[in-house]
Amino acid sequence: MGQYNITEIAEICNTSPATVSRVLNNPTIVAEPLRKRIQNKMVELDYRPNPFASRLSSQSHWGLALFVFDILNPFFALIVRKISHLAMERRIPLTVCDTENNEEKERLYLDYLLDNKIGGIIFAEGISENTIERAREATETVLLDQHFQEGLISEVTSDNYLGGCQATEYLIQMNHRNIGFVAGPRDWASAEDRFRGYRDTLGKHGITYRADLVYRGDLRFESGIGALEYYLSLTDWPSAIFCANDQMAFGVLTKANSMNISIPGDISLIGFDDIPLYSLYTTRLTAVQQNVDALCSSSFGIMMEKLRQDQDQDQNQLSIKRVVIPTKLKIGETCGKYNGMSHN
Repeated sequence: MGQYNITEIAEICNTSPATVSRVLNNPTIVAEPLRKRIQNKMVELDYRPNPFASRLSSQSHWGLALFVFDILNPFFALIVRKISHLAMERRIPLTVCDTENNEEKERLYLDYLLDNKIGGIIFAEGISENTIERAREATETVLLDQHFQEGLISEVTSDNYLGGCQATEYLIQMNHRNIGFVAGPRDWASAEDRFRGYRDTLGKHGITYRADLVYRGDLRFESGIGALEYYLSLTDWPSAIFCANDQMAFGVLTKANSMNISIPGDISLIGFDDIPLYSLYTTRLTAVQQNVDALCSSSFGIMMEKLRQDQDQDQNQLSIKRVVIPTKLKIGETCGKYNGMSHN
């Protein structure tokens, strides 16, 4: 017989992956007729969980996983480090899954984790809804700066909308009116919240929103380079650029430096994240600061509460939390007052 995973066994038995998982890990809590039917089907299909599971822990249902979109992104690297430290303090094994924006990789990771009886999964921003839905049905899940259908999964997020407002408001107070926005992917709730904050703050001050001042990026360094090249092709350059994350802001800054364009002399610049790793740059970026420690501590704490719940408690009855962590604007050296002169 071929190899089967928990989800496939559940489909064959017309039940949920969570029930199959309970039959494997805590069979006495599953009613006998259903338990026998699933166990018999496992024998028939020659189903065997991956033996690596037993090496993870002596406990039957343990270990955590963390899914991140791009481990090379310093923001996600900080999340990995903080969650790793929190797990290590409690001697909980942590599996880090770097998905590289690839849904097939997400599926392979999730199949492996469910077959190995993972205790819970924390999903950072950028993971597909299909993967989150599958995980939600089979194990404990918490979202970190990620959004799913309202009220179904506990979420811990920065106040991304307020952060978008804070950055835009600051630039307007410095007399900027033509403000470019380097956006993230459309399906990222956090990036879209920052975009809404930008748009709404322009409207609040009676400044007309211009679609040509929005450049759609992918949150990587190269997007910032492309964004500045695009803005320089416009007849009227923006006097300031607000980027949806620091990676893209440093792409803008690097490209500007290579072209002898002064930041903030010619163009003011704001990022989002306030990554301390970038303090190596000679120019300190003005940026909206996310509180990574609070994001990670809160999401990890919610996961610990879930794991302490009785195994036989129906997942739908567990309390769903939504925690919003405040942001604040950190003033660096990349913004200046607009004096009304054209920069091009």
